[in-house]
Amino acid sequence: MSGVSFRYSEAGVRKVRRVQFGILGPVELKASSMCNIVTDRTFEKGKPIPGGLMDPALGAIDLLLNCASCGMDSFECPGHFGHLELTKPMYHVSFLNTTLKVLRCVCFSCSAILGDQPAEDGKANPDGVRLAAATRKKNPAQRPRAVMDFAKTKKTCWSCSAPQPNFKRDGLTIAAEFKESTADHERKMEVHPERAHSILKGITDSDALRLGFNPIYARPDWMVLTVLPIPPPHVRPSVQMDSTDGRAEDDITLMLQDIVRANKSLRELEKNGAPNHIQLQTTRLLQYRIAMMVENQIPGQMPATTRSGRPLKSISQRLKGKAGRIRGNLMGKRVDYCARSVITPDPNLAIDEVGVPRTVARTLTYPEVVTPFNIAKLQELFENGPSTLPGARYIIRNDGLRLGLSKPNVQKALQPGYKVERHVQDGDIFMFNRQPSLHKMSIMGHRIKIMPYSTFRMNLSCTSLYNVDFDATR
Repeated sequence: MSGVSFRYSEAGVRKVRRVQFGILGPVELKASSMCNIVTDRTFEKGKPIPGGLMDPALGAIDLLLNCASCGMDSFECPGHFGHLELTKPMYHVSFLNTTLKVLRCVCFSCSAILGDQPAEDGKANPDGVRLAAATRKKNPAQRPRAVMDFAKTKKTCWSCSAPQPNFKRDGLTIAAEFKESTADHERKMEVHPERAHSILKGITDSDALRLGFNPIYARPDWMVLTVLPIPPPHVRPSVQMDSTDGRAEDDITLMLQDIVRANKSLRELEKNGAPNHIQLQTTRLLQYRIAMMVENQIPGQMPATTRSGRPLKSISQRLKGKAGRIRGNLMGKRVDYCARSVITPDPNLAIDEVGVPRTVARTLTYPEVVTPFNIAKLQELFENGPSTLPGARYIIRNDGLRLGLSKPNVQKALQPGYKVERHVQDGDIFMFNRQPSLHKMSIMGHRIKIMPYSTFRMNLSCTSLYNVDFDATR
């Protein structure tokens, strides 16, 4: 909780030896969930609705409310996942191609691996030798493709003698085509997610291993959604409108609302015994909504939009690309406490110095803790404020409150324990980088030298390390 200090754990520090990726199964999703979502509503009279997409158990994003799961406030609570139990299984668009590969490897009726017929009377089985070579590939990711290339020639199952179709992807679903129609199936039919889930669920753990899946971390049937994880509000916060009590919801929340409505509608149709074509239409709508939340730029599919026609930003779009979380946020770009400018040579600077413009020095800050030894110096910077160099931009009190110095402040004097976010000064050490960062000399520590004009200045002796040149322009 805020204001409470915890002593360090005495447990030994262990090194991370490996990272294991997998697929969350329905049991694990429910076990890690803090709330079962039952309604698409979010707020009522300014308070989050229990069982809604902003349930207090999912985390605290309001300054006045604490999390119902961990008891922390909005600064300390990390957010918690919820879950939505789907009325029918649904394809996961990211796993659709892998699902298609696995369906081509196993029997449409009994889920046995095609061509896996045991040898009779001690005779060598050529198909068995080929299949064994495919299932023993060192890289598990290559096994489904190798088994599929072998199994696509098998038109009947060795175990149950059932005919096998040709599978192909059809938009957001999978289509199967048999040589001829029978009492059990049509010649051309749509493989609904419910049928695909039952086929994949029938694959034994030993067969799953041979197909490249580790049943502990990723069963084939987990690629079909039966339980939908609901991300915490921390990744989809709502914005309070200034003039009204309304809130502007995040794009992910808007998509989740559509999913909850379609899921609830499908459950009511099943309960009331609605005609099959109406249930099928609602099932396809739910499948479309779930797919668009994951990836809203699928070729051949209309993107989900707001009422004004703006395309909604899906989870995939948040992660990938230049402005995504990986390249835009985690890879060191577009971060706070940094500045960027043109560089110019200055042989009068020391090798470990970099000339920094005054405008940059007034923007970048360094947090310095107030002690009895530096309180007089920091008090002077505090009184200078953000516009005078050297000065300060913010102070952080002992209670964690951050006060800006650009406006008149009740706080008149500093106290030991406060933090002063002062302007950077001559002699401060900072990281200097030129992209592309090819080796460790592309990022080095330098001392700041505040200078006039608006370019970074550096000594000519550092040019080879950073691989810089000073191109003259006319």
